[in-house]
Amino acid sequence: MRHEASETDPILESGDDRKIPVVDFSKVRSTGRQESKATMLFLVVCCLEISDILFAVDSVSAIVAAVNDLFLAYTSAVFAMLGLRATFFIIDVLVDLFALLKYGVAIVLCFVGVKLIIGKWYHVSPAITCVVLFGAIGGSMLASVIQEKLEDKMEGKSPEIAERIAKIKNSPFNSPSAAVKTV
Repeated sequence: MRHEASETDPILESGDDRKIPVVDFSKVRSTGRQESKATMLFLVVCCLEISDILFAVDSVSAIVAAVNDLFLAYTSAVFAMLGLRATFFIIDVLVDLFALLKYGVAIVLCFVGVKLIIGKWYHVSPAITCVVLFGAIGGSMLASVIQEKLEDKMEGKSPEIAERIAKIKNSPFNSPSAAVKTV
């Protein structure tokens, strides 16, 4: 007995012994109720845009107080916002290249947060700030390169070393090349 499809049933189209359900939306009746759904990407984009607006408002007021030329102040704030977005994507690529860079970025963010908190009571000199920033980022990149070279050098030496390497590869501090080699 053959089933007759009604207007709201999905129509089955066959092709190469597969049945794929297809819904004809022109025949589906609307109930008048609409649902809107968002993915996590929508939340991320909202957070990025809110942080862009907060950064713009904060940096424009700080620059206007320091610089007398308004054109220079507003254009520098715009370029700073554009640079933040580009810097995010550059760091995202670099984190894939250097396994420990995320820890360096975390150190930088913690330092900046502490500096903002204590800024009212204690002034951190720009020289110390530069040393901490370059030291954290450069040190994490250097540590990533050293870790990768040590993993390459130690592979295949002895069973004890192979066992240690297996433990290291399961740790959260392994490099991307180690994950590729084990797969």
